[in-house]
Amino acid sequence: MDSLRNKLSVLFIHLSDQFGEDEQLAFEDLFEVNLQDISWKVICLQGTPLYERFLQFGRSKVIALEHAPHELFDTRIKHILRNEIQQGVNIIHSFNADYLGSILPWMIRHPHVSVVVSESPQVVKTWRHFVQSLFYGRIDALLVSSVALRRRIQAMRPVLENKINVVHPGLDFNIFNPDHFDFTVLRKKWGIEPDYYLVGMIASQEYVKTQSTFIKAAASFLRNDELAKRTKFVIVGFEHKGNEGLIDLIRQFHLQDQIILAPYEESIPKVLGTLDVYVLPSSKAMFGLQAIESLAMGTPIICASGPDSSEWIGNSQGGLLMRSGDSFDLQRKLRMMLEDPEELKIMGKRSVQFMKENYDRKTRTDILISIYERSFSTRITHK
Repeated sequence: MDSLRNKLSVLFIHLSDQFGEDEQLAFEDLFEVNLQDISWKVICLQGTPLYERFLQFGRSKVIALEHAPHELFDTRIKHILRNEIQQGVNIIHSFNADYLGSILPWMIRHPHVSVVVSESPQVVKTWRHFVQSLFYGRIDALLVSSVALRRRIQAMRPVLENKINVVHPGLDFNIFNPDHFDFTVLRKKWGIEPDYYLVGMIASQEYVKTQSTFIKAAASFLRNDELAKRTKFVIVGFEHKGNEGLIDLIRQFHLQDQIILAPYEESIPKVLGTLDVYVLPSSKAMFGLQAIESLAMGTPIICASGPDSSEWIGNSQGGLLMRSGDSFDLQRKLRMMLEDPEELKIMGKRSVQFMKENYDRKTRTDILISIYERSFSTRITHK
């Protein structure tokens, strides 16, 4: 297989102007492929967070577009694909299913080149996808992050049923290792006593309502009883500017001493490992990367119920599910967890083991490259 790997030449296409979980995974995939000494280039949008990160590999690796292509039959993409294929590219890996209408039609002329597509968990069925479906047969492999997502795609894209591959997100366990951190540092910084429970979430400007749910749940939880007296809440990365409504809500419930509004921290693993429970109260706020990172750090989670989260929680037994956006249900699930400290510890240990067995980045990279090799070996017969 090594000789086959040496023949691979991949053109990545990532046309996002954001840097969320999808983009983070895509960048890590490219980083790992680079370590394998596989030839590659990437098409991206100039001036975006991804563009700035890709530049660290050298400008010769980056093909930057000044603006996004058309969703159908963009001739700029046609010329770029033709030129790169002439220079030896034999794998096209697109991370933007929205632009398949400007990728797949041109690939009909290049039957020896493989096409791999990563599908986002936010996939929806629209008329645009109906147009794209005319060319779906040209896809060699469709990559999804969970079994639940595979089922959704199978229902929406039946023509691709046999080409869908589950490739779990992967973590570097040299980084996400609970044994590598002193978790007393942030507790001291935030003024949390050692014997207190610490419940937290990471702030997101895009999903302010999740923070509102968190604050309301804290207000319900922090009524006068022994458990409430030993529990503090923290929102990490909170920006005061633009969030005056959330600050007023905290004041309204008289929670200034119980909810810590902490600034951004560089080390996400340290933040997650410092918490006793990590909360993701909205199904719209994530597809699971932070949940997986929390479980890898041995921190049980409470996350909004959904197809993907049910899969992680059910398999890892590392947390509980809640109704999305329901503050009452959140505080009820939180009380269930904190009232059983021994089970809380067991949850943490189970989740660490499960993450190592199922979400290792090296395993993800090996699976990804094996898909490239399989697709390439099938397509090479068309030459």
